[in-house]
Amino acid sequence: MHTALGLYGVNLQGLGLVFDKKEIDSAKPVSTKLIELDKFVNFFQADPHYFERTWLLIPDNSDKPYALLRKLLEKTGMAAIGKVTMSTRERVVLIHYYQNAIVATTLRYPDEVREPSHFAELKNLPEAGEEELAMMTKIVDKMTKDDLDLRVYHDGYKERIEALITSKMKGEVTQVEEEKPKKPAAKSMMEMLRETAESLK
Repeated sequence: MHTALGLYGVNLQGLGLVFDKKEIDSAKPVSTKLIELDKFVNFFQADPHYFERTWLLIPDNSDKPYALLRKLLEKTGMAAIGKVTMSTRERVVLIHYYQNAIVATTLRYPDEVREPSHFAELKNLPEAGEEELAMMTKIVDKMTKDDLDLRVYHDGYKERIEALITSKMKGEVTQVEEEKPKKPAAKSMMEMLRETAESLK
């Protein structure tokens, strides 16, 4: 909690603690552009659920070391774990090869990743029936592709907003019709699976 008087408070097991700005500032790390490498691991050891945001790293008067590290990461499939301070916050980063460059992916801390086992809704779920599983497997087989090209996917909302901006700039009047979601008819799991399988033939 931050007050208008410049004081910071925290409630710890019923005990109220108050800190002034100088005390809080003394704990803040100094922001730098330096990434401190800690260890190397196989890239596929990194759990993608911890991935947050990826940043492109550009050499800054360090072409030769950059090229050497890039080649190493590309050839070995390894990645480096390091720490960097960004906006007064210490972040763990995964340094890895990507499309002829080196990138840094910030990682969430373990306490920032929600544990599925903590959710009661995921406990005691019904067992999938053999017939349903067999039907679902057929559907997955038909929908499985050899490659994944994410360029085929587009942000429809962004494209519609851009179209609205273009229309406004041209002085055009756009009729906006609100689409109401259709309520699906109540069907059994097997009925839905069979319909999906039929539509893929």
